[in-house]
Amino acid sequence: MNDKAADPSSRAANERLFTAVRLSPELRGAVGGMCRSLSRELSFAKWTHEEDYHITLQFLGDTDTRSIPELVSALKWAAADFGPFTLSLRETGVFGPSAAPRVLWAGVGGETDRLRELHHRIVAATRPLGFQAEERAYKPHVTLARKYRGERAFASGSLDALTQEAAALHMSWRVEDWVLFVTRMHHKPMYEIVETITI
Repeated sequence: MNDKAADPSSRAANERLFTAVRLSPELRGAVGGMCRSLSRELSFAKWTHEEDYHITLQFLGDTDTRSIPELVSALKWAAADFGPFTLSLRETGVFGPSAAPRVLWAGVGGETDRLRELHHRIVAATRPLGFQAEERAYKPHVTLARKYRGERAFASGSLDALTQEAAALHMSWRVEDWVLFVTRMHHKPMYEIVETITI
């Protein structure tokens, strides 16, 4: 079910899926404003669209569309009796070489133990359907930008000042649902909601 199609004629039957917690509308707007200001100072090739800010729960990959109803049922089972929880954003950081990072991200605070529990529930619910957890440790974050392209080496010290000054990095929100997303490459926003699952 989770295999990539080798036959070009069958690729349209696959969708690239993942599960995620979205930021609240208020916080998406605040982070979007922060990043628009930041983009004038930091040269990244791609800044995340405001509507695409999220915390990935599980990446599912290319999935046969015929299996989506069964997947949604399993995800709803994983969310049963879970209940809302509160998250916040905190410091910024980077993945990749410090002088030319691949990703600029915002960290996640608040009830991260509940977030990790939800991640584990989803992985357990999707495993019988053929989906696999990533081998690397789960590191919840919000991707802000990708591929630093500045002429000067990236100044990591500026992130400390950003964390202290940016109001968006001190906001919290109540998580009452999460989503199954499909990726629409080259679209803006790039992620489309397949299903919203209440907790």
